[in-house]
Amino acid sequence: MREEIRIRIQEAAEPQYRDFSAKLLPAGTDLQGVRLPALRKMAGEIVKSGRWREYLEEYFQAKGCWFEEDMLAGFCIGGAKLPIEERMEYIRRFRPRIRNWSVCDSFCVSLKAVSKNREEFWPLILESLGMEEEFSVRMGAALILDHYKTEEWADRALGCLGGITHPGYYAQMAAAWALAEFYLDFPGKTLPLLQSGKIPPEILRKTLQKIRESRRPSPEEKARLKEILEVAP
Repeated sequence: MREEIRIRIQEAAEPQYRDFSAKLLPAGTDLQGVRLPALRKMAGEIVKSGRWREYLEEYFQAKGCWFEEDMLAGFCIGGAKLPIEERMEYIRRFRPRIRNWSVCDSFCVSLKAVSKNREEFWPLILESLGMEEEFSVRMGAALILDHYKTEEWADRALGCLGGITHPGYYAQMAAAWALAEFYLDFPGKTLPLLQSGKIPPEILRKTLQKIRESRRPSPEEKARLKEILEVAP
């Protein structure tokens, strides 16, 4: 089945879009140039056909997959109807295959089941944040941002985001992005963390920059945030 899908990917590929996308992804990313809406539609058709398990098994057995194949596999895992434990097992199998920010973030958004079963998926979040792989940590942070930004979960989520110390750029950017978004929705809960001195300087600077780039904080708020940045190490 994988070969059938690869033919469809090639048929939907746009060389100009490929060249544009290649500039946004790490060098050496093997992509054909298919737009995300087309990939989501293709994944939906695979799921609807009932052959998604077959496709995923062929995908996991293959080496040297295209960027589009990674996206399709992620969307199938997110879109298929299956028990929580089985979905978590597929997520764990897919996690080492995440090699760039685009696949990571698109995959995390597609996992709608996480928002419906936050408690059950929380151990997987903690597991991912504690791993050495940069994109596993980014996945954990992105899942928190996409599915745990609620009043009920804010304290636990912020505690985890504030504990991210991974040196990788993409892990740090995900932590900063999530912290900034939590501040915009829950400033009273987030500000003490930003002032605590516990967040690594690189992540703190990126977080404060993202908040100050938003139109939502008042000029007074932005001035106070600038003061935090000025005293940061």
